[in-house]
Amino acid sequence: MNKDDFIKKVMQQLNIQDKNVAERGVQIVLSILSHRLTVEEASDVADQLPHDLKRIWNNQIWITNYFFLSGKRLKYRHKVELMSLVENEILREGLPLHAESLTKAVLHTLKDQITPGEAEDISAQLPEELRDFFKAA
Repeated sequence: MNKDDFIKKVMQQLNIQDKNVAERGVQIVLSILSHRLTVEEASDVADQLPHDLKRIWNNQIWITNYFFLSGKRLKYRHKVELMSLVENEILREGLPLHAESLTKAVLHTLKDQITPGEAEDISAQLPEELRDFFKAA
C-alpha cells in the first residue's frame, strides 16, 4: 500500500473527504508513535514501509523541539498522554479531527501495512494500557 492508499483508508475510517487534513493527521500519529519506540524498532517498522510512508514515519519536524529540550525519546505511558500529544498537534494545526478516532484509524491502517510479527514487536514496546489500545485499533 502506498501513501495515497494509506491516507484513503484513514479517510474512509474517519469518514472525511479532505485528503490534506487526513495526511496531516497521519503524519502526527505516525511521528508520535515512531518516537515512542526504540530507534532500532522504529527502523524495523520503517523497513516495511514504502518510501513515501517511510518519510512520514521518520518525520523529524515537530519532534525536534522535544529532543532539543529533553534529549530523550517520547515516553508517554498512558492513553491519556498519547491522546494529549495528538490533540495538542491537532489543535496547533487547526485540524477538524478527533484525537482518539484519528489515532485508532492510523494504527489500524499501519497494522494492515506491516507484518503481524512487526505489529507484535511494536506492541511489546508499549506499556500495557497503550498495548491494549494498539491491539484493539
